[in-house]
Amino acid sequence: MAERILYTAGVVAVAWAVTFALRSLPFLLFAGRGREVPPSMERFGTVVSPVIMAGLVIYSYSGLEWRTAWPYLAGLVTVGLQIWKGNPLASIMAGTVLYMCLLNAGCASGPREIVLDAAHPSIRYSVDGFLLGDRFIDPAKLPELLEDYEVPHDRVIHILVDEEAERDLRPARIVMGMLAHKGYRRSVLVSKKRAESRVRTEEEIERERLRRPPARGSGPRKIRYKGANE
Repeated sequence: MAERILYTAGVVAVAWAVTFALRSLPFLLFAGRGREVPPSMERFGTVVSPVIMAGLVIYSYSGLEWRTAWPYLAGLVTVGLQIWKGNPLASIMAGTVLYMCLLNAGCASGPREIVLDAAHPSIRYSVDGFLLGDRFIDPAKLPELLEDYEVPHDRVIHILVDEEAERDLRPARIVMGMLAHKGYRRSVLVSKKRAESRVRTEEEIERERLRRPPARGSGPRKIRYKGANE
């Protein structure tokens, strides 16, 4: 425990020192009387902010697969308000609120693929609710999402249960009943311990059986005849 605390404190200290040095460097170079900011640095400062904002916008949209084009409206609203009012705070706040509203309304399909096996199931039950990938979902819409992904009704649906949520499995069992009502009758709750265990192949099981010494009494019995002098 003490080593972990020292390690965490060291990481925080190094991060603080690097951040402080980077923030202090411009003041050390250009602060004071008689020092002027070079024209090249002034031009660089006017270009950096738009480039950073464009990178953030591209990153925000590239990580999701959209059902409709409506979420892009949030970006247009942000740009339009900035051009109209010239208030960055109001533009960013309005665009962010609209973006989150559209996201929670189901305009994004979440992960590009869904995994249903026992090793890494995409559906997870936690104390805060149900997740599909990294996104919280309405449990009532889970059968519709499975149908959108064209999951067959005879497929086994594995639901990963977090350790904290194992104390109360009633919500998970209710969802399993909802899935059964919609035709998905083969749903299974999987604990984290089971999900992290590696499934052995038939070849590995056969090799392990061959390496294992035969049990006592197994195999053909050998008959020993006593000699005449015994």
